[in-house]
Amino acid sequence: MPILLEIALATLISTVLSVVLAGLISFRFLDRYMSKMLCISAGLLLTVAFTHLLPEAFEIHEHATSIGWTLLISVLLLCSMEFLFNRPDHDKVSGIIEESRSRSMRSGAAILVGDSLHNFTDGILIASSFMVSSSLGWVTAMAIMAHEVPQEVGDFMVLLHSNFSRRMALLCNLLSGFLSILGGVIGYFLLDTVKEIVPYAFAIAAASFIYIALSDLIPEIVRKQKSGYLIQIFFILLGVAVAVIATGNMHVH
Repeated sequence: MPILLEIALATLISTVLSVVLAGLISFRFLDRYMSKMLCISAGLLLTVAFTHLLPEAFEIHEHATSIGWTLLISVLLLCSMEFLFNRPDHDKVSGIIEESRSRSMRSGAAILVGDSLHNFTDGILIASSFMVSSSLGWVTAMAIMAHEVPQEVGDFMVLLHSNFSRRMALLCNLLSGFLSILGGVIGYFLLDTVKEIVPYAFAIAAASFIYIALSDLIPEIVRKQKSGYLIQIFFILLGVAVAVIATGNMHVH
């Protein structure tokens, strides 16, 4: 089988399986455990950002300061967007409700941007592995699928919290996931050139995950439940543990 076809097939299988598995997990427990799933989601996103995306970015790029600046600028841009569009009319109940909805939709859009960049770089990593050997490429694709599932669960929770319907959340995650195929194909033809942007894409993705978790999910968790904070912390740590187990020792260099 031609290498390009194997790359496209591997990225497609990895994407579809990770999104479908994450969707089944999210939808099955959504109605009954929404508040707890938000806690787990926050833990997942923070762990993926701090223990996977940023370490990968710093390890790939020889100038750590450039990655630090990329992370800082990305967070500041997200803050600027929040300040620019977050102008509710607090004198009217309808204004508060509308502001809450628009804030949630922006969170959903931000998580999709970060996830898309992450998926694109995953496709490049799969392509680079196939350029070494077919067996390494398939192992890499399966490893990426395994560590994508917990992150996709977190993405689903953010999108559903952002007033996306289940069908729309699934469709958006699939479309975002398909960028891994694009990354794989581009990586096959322009691997040396594309590799240069991988650490910056990781840093931008990490910034979006961190920002959403800290500015939207955790405040919403605190707002919805005024007591039982130890339970909330437990489920956030549970999300951390799931991400650590799923992503441990699966990085591709």
